[in-house]
Amino acid sequence: MTNIKVLIESLSNKQSEALDRIQSCNNLNDLRQIRSKYFGKESEISKILSNIRDIKDDSEKKQIGEYSNKLKNILEIEISKQENILKNIEINKDLDKSIDISLEKYTNNIGSLHPITQMIDKIVEVFGYFGFSVASGPEIETDWFCFQALNLNINHPARDMQDTFYIKENHILPRTHTSSVQIRTMLKEKPPIRIIAPGRVYRNENQDQRHTFMFYQYEGLVIDKTTNISDLKSILTTALRNIFDNSDIELRLRHSYFPYTEPSFEIDATCMLCLGKGCNVCSNKGWLELLGGGMVHPQVLRNVDIDPNIYQGFAFGGGPERLLMVKNMIEDTRLFYENDLKFLSQFRKI
Repeated sequence: MTNIKVLIESLSNKQSEALDRIQSCNNLNDLRQIRSKYFGKESEISKILSNIRDIKDDSEKKQIGEYSNKLKNILEIEISKQENILKNIEINKDLDKSIDISLEKYTNNIGSLHPITQMIDKIVEVFGYFGFSVASGPEIETDWFCFQALNLNINHPARDMQDTFYIKENHILPRTHTSSVQIRTMLKEKPPIRIIAPGRVYRNENQDQRHTFMFYQYEGLVIDKTTNISDLKSILTTALRNIFDNSDIELRLRHSYFPYTEPSFEIDATCMLCLGKGCNVCSNKGWLELLGGGMVHPQVLRNVDIDPNIYQGFAFGGGPERLLMVKNMIEDTRLFYENDLKFLSQFRKI
């Protein structure tokens, strides 16, 4: 009967032996032979592990399995390290033989999250301070979730603003906004509700400096018994001050129209460049439009079986690209989607 202590001791000895050979290896061919010796089907480690079948206790089998996987990972990491060292030595030898002064300086470029992903992460983090949880939903939606439940019936004129890509019989479509996530959340959860819903949306829009057919949105929703407009303004003011790292930002609510909120507002923030004095960036208005919002329409609450006589709430939404453009004074939203590494590397976090 195989003893687990004996197996572990044998594996430990092979680990020490392999590490010594790997670290002292000075040739890539020899390193490949070492890899084969300790990881091949007929390797010494495989021969030791073949004795596991003689172990009857399942917990001991699990223990030896975990130990062997850990051992293999350690050896793989050491082999990769040594392989990189030996490759760099060979490269330097070649460079010593022939130096091309036109070669660019070799740098070990470190990757980074896309700036839109970074901004979405920041939005989620900031609203997380206020107790917002992240909600998501499908990108291919039904007409009911995307429009009808949001008080936009089939013949509603406001649908023209959405420039929708319909897929099948006007009932299935790539979502034009993440408001459908709000509907799905309200149907699934009971108030109080407090969510932030970031994600991709699609519209048949002209490709220009401010529009692309696919872009990102973030939307927030709060449903409770006593929420009001002052809560909406207070939360958004604090959130935007954190996102822009600017405590001087103030918000202005301008009356607007959205079928799913009443009252509805376009929400402007003081221009980050001139702080409200007026400049070219804000067209001398002192304000920059950042998002829209308002109090959730009572009919929307009825559509998801929430009693508007008991509950009320507010919703808001905007684009992370818009926040990036304002924060970094970028004029063309298409730059975020052209995969230009020189542009994207500006947002790399070190």
